[in-house]
Amino acid sequence: MKKLSILILLLFSLSVAPMISSAACTTPVYWDGVELKSGQIGRVLIQKPTTIYKNVNGNFEFSRTAHPGENYRVYANKSTYYHLGGGLVIKDEASILYQTPSKQKLSCVKNVSTSLAIGDSATSVSTKLGTAQKKVTNEFGASTSIYHQNYQNFYAISLLNNKIASLYTKDKQYKVNGVGISNTVSELENKLGTNYQTTGNTYPVEIITYQLPKYEANFFIDVHNDSKISAILLVDYQLMNKNPNLYPKKSASLEASYETLLFELINAERKVQGVPVLQNATKVATVARKHSVDMGTNEYFSHENLQGQSPFDRLANGGVTFRNAGENIATGYTNAYFAHEALMNSLGHRKNIVSTAYTHVGVGVFFAKWTYGSIPYYTENFIKP
Repeated sequence: MKKLSILILLLFSLSVAPMISSAACTTPVYWDGVELKSGQIGRVLIQKPTTIYKNVNGNFEFSRTAHPGENYRVYANKSTYYHLGGGLVIKDEASILYQTPSKQKLSCVKNVSTSLAIGDSATSVSTKLGTAQKKVTNEFGASTSIYHQNYQNFYAISLLNNKIASLYTKDKQYKVNGVGISNTVSELENKLGTNYQTTGNTYPVEIITYQLPKYEANFFIDVHNDSKISAILLVDYQLMNKNPNLYPKKSASLEASYETLLFELINAERKVQGVPVLQNATKVATVARKHSVDMGTNEYFSHENLQGQSPFDRLANGGVTFRNAGENIATGYTNAYFAHEALMNSLGHRKNIVSTAYTHVGVGVFFAKWTYGSIPYYTENFIKP
């Protein structure tokens, strides 16, 4: 079941490098007091006001001005431009100073960023990702730990018997069976074959699912970015068997966990897209939650409720003042990952999620009674006070 509705507001000589022992590396890896990120090759120090550009479909458009004293991580150096991540670039010119870390630090961070896999130990997770930012409940009755560094290198990982049982990530350095974020569908098929399932008969394809020997591998496809992989979700069959029904059982704890996870996913997405993260707004979340409850209880799906109130009316009635506002709604998606990635593939919803017109967001989730258990209703309200 898949429903969406849209509200638009608008990387001859021989040299031998010294071997670096992993024991000499600390986690995380720091360079001059700042964490060295996976995939980072250097940094730029701003000497004079300099323009940062956003790569939009191959065209460099103005994003913002970098000021003296600021510094930015560099992930690639191509054609006189340094790539800062999230589609942002800065031109190699006299107004900036480019620096690179030592070979030892680069070796350390490469060792730390080795891809995690289903069945890896809990110790490997903490060694490579550090301490979890948050923990939520998932639809299998297990705990999901959320890891990121200011929403970069985002991971959500669940354990079963002290081993990784599910893993969702948007980390561009992550690979599973040689496939990673930003690979195309063709590259995915070249690695894993064409024996997979998709989301029904939809085109373009939004999700490709492989039934691998020990786990299910879901590759989310960004239809607005040349159909490249935008995220990966792996789920061990043992974990899936803890909830054999398609839809999860209703619980207030799970509803709250979906809300938290969606908030985290929105900000992880904004970080990928190179826009500022949003703050959580409690009053706004209350308004969003009430709308999800209303839709689920009264069996309708619309931005306008049965009293004819728009999202703006409901925000105002909830005591929320705003200059800009927008709303996303969805239903029928069994977990927050599927809901979020589907919203990103719907252009109107995508605009809301990554818009710089908003500074706050509130998320509300409600599980309504359904023939096969319960079905989630999702509401996301975006505002700028």
